[in-house]
Amino acid sequence: MKLIPDLKQQIEVIIGTTLDEYEITIEEWMQSVENLIGHHENSETFSDEVERRELSDQSTSPSSSDVISLNTGERIFFKVRMIEKEETVVCWGCAARSITLETRQLIELVIRTNTALPDEAQPVVYENDREQYLTELGLWLKEQIEEPNKQKSEAVPDRFVAPAGLNAEKILFLLQGDTPDAHRLRSKELNKLLESYFGEEIVLIPLGEQEWIFMGDKEIVTEEAEEDTTEAKKDSLNAFCLGLHELVASEWAGVFHLSASLPCIPAQQLVSVTTLLKESVHLGRAFHVTQHIHLPWDLHLERLVASIPDDQRTRFIQETGKDTLIFNDSETLATLETFFSLDCNVSETAKRLFIHRNTLVYRLDKIKQEIGYDVRHFESAVLVQFLLLMYKVTKKH
Repeated sequence: MKLIPDLKQQIEVIIGTTLDEYEITIEEWMQSVENLIGHHENSETFSDEVERRELSDQSTSPSSSDVISLNTGERIFFKVRMIEKEETVVCWGCAARSITLETRQLIELVIRTNTALPDEAQPVVYENDREQYLTELGLWLKEQIEEPNKQKSEAVPDRFVAPAGLNAEKILFLLQGDTPDAHRLRSKELNKLLESYFGEEIVLIPLGEQEWIFMGDKEIVTEEAEEDTTEAKKDSLNAFCLGLHELVASEWAGVFHLSASLPCIPAQQLVSVTTLLKESVHLGRAFHVTQHIHLPWDLHLERLVASIPDDQRTRFIQETGKDTLIFNDSETLATLETFFSLDCNVSETAKRLFIHRNTLVYRLDKIKQEIGYDVRHFESAVLVQFLLLMYKVTKKH
């Protein structure tokens, strides 16, 4: 099932309201159909009695997958695309009160008309050769990452290397969007924005609807580095990513996450570096929910904690954690995270939190009283930082 490009935007203009996009499992959609298809709101859209009986029969059979829309009472959901490989369904949703019955029927008709066309009748049209080979490179890269067992060599196929300039040393960036469809940034807009920031043509490889890998010349990215050392390059990259994030955030209302690599040769390392950046974003989103820049060299402890089996993490918390409920307190959590990020420096932490030094000392004494560890001492600080990371990842399960 494929929809014509921009169909959603065209419908939104016609009906005068925004359609939010959701992705659920096929099982969840089928269960919703079985639960809701008999309700009045889901029956009245089918005025023809024969069609009503057919849908009634479908509600208890696998063919209920033909149902296009469901009304839960508060919201109406339209099934627009089924991704069988991932066993998911893409839905559009809006408040039930925002559209009339006739509008709902019109949207159903438009979706049915467009998805009834066979895939081969809707060939992908590229604006130019560059867009085509970058899209194909993205599909190849995605397959190498998702199905590593099929991977024969990490080297990028020759047909992609020269056009994309992958033999030169580059800095790789991963940008991952996390925003409703109506506010998504498109590849063309992102490419234009990045080229204005880098001041040169950018190799922007799409990995998904809201995920891209792109690369910049290492001299441009690390030109501010005071020394030609790895640590200096990391500091320069940190500053560059902050500026890049601020630029995209100023142009794009949505939420997105950014990661970056040290200089590498993409022709040989594109797969491994992209995998590392995806892992860094995943770890950053799991352990540092308020941050949006996740650099691999800042996540060594997080990677270690994530590799520990669940049962061993739980056992560690039970044996040494005493009372990890203190991590539920947002003030305590912010205090500890800031304190650890500033190398346990009391004065700098107080400044960063905009509190008096004595107030911070009081909070640290209170933590010591409740959990039994004084984080101003090295060994206790290490232990509490591990406890905090384990608590975060364990709490999610």
